[in-house]
Amino acid sequence: MRFLSVGWDLEGPGITKADFPNSESFASFDGVLIDPSPLRELWRPYAELGPDGIYRLYPTRDFGLSRALLNLFHLRQKELEDLLFRAGGVLVVRVRPPEEGVLVEGNPPRRLDIYSFLPKASLVSGPYHLSLPQGLRFLPRRGQDLLLSDPTHPLAPYLERFSRHGYEAVLTTVFGVPLSAFGTVLAQNRVGDPLALDLPVGLGRIVFLPSFAGQEAKEAGELLRVGLSALLSQPLPEAAPEWLEKYLLPGEEEIKKVEEELAREKERLNRKEQELQEARKDLDILKAILFPRSRMALLNGAMAALSRLGFSIKPGLQPMEFFAESPEENFYVRVSFSPFSPVGPEEHRALLLSLDRLRNEERKEVKGLLLCLSQPELEPHRRGPQWQEAVERASLDHRFVLASSFTLFQAVAKALSGADPKALRKSLAQAEGPWSPRF
Repeated sequence: MRFLSVGWDLEGPGITKADFPNSESFASFDGVLIDPSPLRELWRPYAELGPDGIYRLYPTRDFGLSRALLNLFHLRQKELEDLLFRAGGVLVVRVRPPEEGVLVEGNPPRRLDIYSFLPKASLVSGPYHLSLPQGLRFLPRRGQDLLLSDPTHPLAPYLERFSRHGYEAVLTTVFGVPLSAFGTVLAQNRVGDPLALDLPVGLGRIVFLPSFAGQEAKEAGELLRVGLSALLSQPLPEAAPEWLEKYLLPGEEEIKKVEEELAREKERLNRKEQELQEARKDLDILKAILFPRSRMALLNGAMAALSRLGFSIKPGLQPMEFFAESPEENFYVRVSFSPFSPVGPEEHRALLLSLDRLRNEERKEVKGLLLCLSQPELEPHRRGPQWQEAVERASLDHRFVLASSFTLFQAVAKALSGADPKALRKSLAQAEGPWSPRF
């Protein structure tokens, strides 16, 4: 199979490299891979930049450049239409951020941009309609959060291999029509923006791929060649007519039944996987009281842990504080995180201020609880003191409870193992100063 790489640095057997104006006919290849980024250089050095920030060409004084550009893009567009609608080939487009392009003045004026070579097509899927190329939009958005949507696609190895190189733009449509209605979204980012798309057009397909700047030419060329060869070797076009399904061959019904069973099994496994992920997340939240990602993670872990012990959790007066209420005792909890040294007196003073405010302004009597975490990078048994001596003396003088995050973790582990949460709550309610339950 023969592939043409236009402006895209790819190497490998069967890959011919050329530039946009001087290459052979696009329709004479099995697949065409285009990086549109270099196309701006066809007009940028010669166009005039106006006060409104738009590049313009004036046919009356550009020595025929604008006419040559319009003819060139029209020619390449027709060649790509022949490639897709008549030859059943593949067009691969490297998705780059769009630019203003150039405005060719005239009556009417014509606009060219780096995507003006895309073939014209009208796609219909149920209630949705998509016109190419004007219906597509390429939005500048950079990131490395590429998530594979179809791991079985022949181009999935290419996407997985170079995902760390990141993307520069995402795909969307003018009227918000879902692209998944017309083709297969191969990859998306964390918020669901399509990054890679396999779009059937005519007898062929257009594949939009992330830019993956800095990829190695030889390895990228080989992965693309293998993936595109697999796509081109499929005997039926992706957009086959509906009447073809009426002509069944012996054994085809059995294959369809097995495919349906596999689809149901995949759906069941996906649901099970989601359930396991939720269960794992609940446990990870609890483990965050040992090694949190941030202060908020420690706070959420502390609230989840006390909730597992049977406390009712309510927001507190300050960001790192909350109420923990139970029949045995009502606590006002402050979570203290000191990564490198024991928790100091400023934390217990903040707790006492909140307790005084509750007592004087809201007439609410609750018991204080200062939950401390220090040196989280060390294993709990190797950590030093979690609070300073002044904090411990203050806890005894002011009769609030002092607890380490590891002690709370042990209590939750006991409760999850079947221990009576009421006994653990009672132990905490009876404590003054450091809490040292017997596990």
